[in-house]
Amino acid sequence: MTNRLPRSMPLRLAVALTLAFVSPLSRTGSTLRAPNAPPVTRDSVVARLGELRRIHTPDGIELLEAVAIEGTTQWVSVRGKHESNPVIVMIHGGPGTPMMPLTWAYQSPWEDFFTVVNYDQRGVGKNAVSADRDALAPTLSFDQLVRDAEAMVTWVRSRLGVERVVVMGYSYGTMIGMSLAQRHPEWLHAYVGVGQVSGSGDDYLYTRLRELAQAAGQRDALRELDSIAPYPRPGAPVTTVLLTRKWARYFNGGWYGKPTFDLLFAMPSWAPEYTNADVAAQTVATQWTTRTLVGGGGLSLPESLAVPVVVIQGRHDLHTPYEPARAYIERLRAPSKSFLTLEWSAHVPMLEEPGRFLQQLLNVVRPLTGSAK
Repeated sequence: MTNRLPRSMPLRLAVALTLAFVSPLSRTGSTLRAPNAPPVTRDSVVARLGELRRIHTPDGIELLEAVAIEGTTQWVSVRGKHESNPVIVMIHGGPGTPMMPLTWAYQSPWEDFFTVVNYDQRGVGKNAVSADRDALAPTLSFDQLVRDAEAMVTWVRSRLGVERVVVMGYSYGTMIGMSLAQRHPEWLHAYVGVGQVSGSGDDYLYTRLRELAQAAGQRDALRELDSIAPYPRPGAPVTTVLLTRKWARYFNGGWYGKPTFDLLFAMPSWAPEYTNADVAAQTVATQWTTRTLVGGGGLSLPESLAVPVVVIQGRHDLHTPYEPARAYIERLRAPSKSFLTLEWSAHVPMLEEPGRFLQQLLNVVRPLTGSAK
């Protein structure tokens, strides 16, 4: 039988009855807090998020440790509910922008079906606090990041006792992931690109941004974009790249529906894997990496790969623009290819459409590992 309030019952009585079933929380001010509860702090929030994500299955793995990689110490997170699940190794982008402190917001459902590995690249993330930047600076090159990825996958294969993994590259990490796949196809079930780099994205981006600015009558955008013309050009300062990305976000090309990455940049503050010191060091570390990274070898993208290729791309992505990425994958030769579009996403589809992203992992990626669809 359905319980209904009489139509004649005053609204205030209905509200009172509803509130009677709510936990007895303090409703003073704008916060809800149990009586006599301690104030909410970062430590209390991340402790609860950590407990919420705790893996309790008898054959699960929840590992956070520092690993010796190519003369450096690099922190690694390994998480999964069942040891028999296939392994994904995520290679983050930026350069120098780790995914580990964002995973609390989207990764838990993946862990039912995959063991997921995230590592912070040299000098950034949890590595930043103890990093000797004077010693690291001469080593910080694209080729070195690829060698680090090779060493990390070697460690994962040994530590988890698997022959093959799925390598997932994100944004700048797609170039690293593709280079690794080219060098060691025998290690991979598949290569997965998210925010796939195309090699011609900046040419497309500049033209597209001017079109969007003109259509919107956005004079500030036109003025700033005109100030960096011609774009892209060899030797241009990194500030020109940052300016185009600022307007890419404004026109829904970063996180669809959000004109900035302010929320994205704030999310590491709630990461259970990070200490306060890690969070404080990360912004400076990313800026240092962007200024210091040398060698453009990653821009020479492969024409073929000997492993299955899956790309998950947001339709509105302007950081690594959608149209050039699709054209590049159409040209790429591989045993099999899937270019999967998330219609209401831009550059962070795992956060923008997490359910549809997971659906693609299950329907397209997992079968490539020999696991059932």
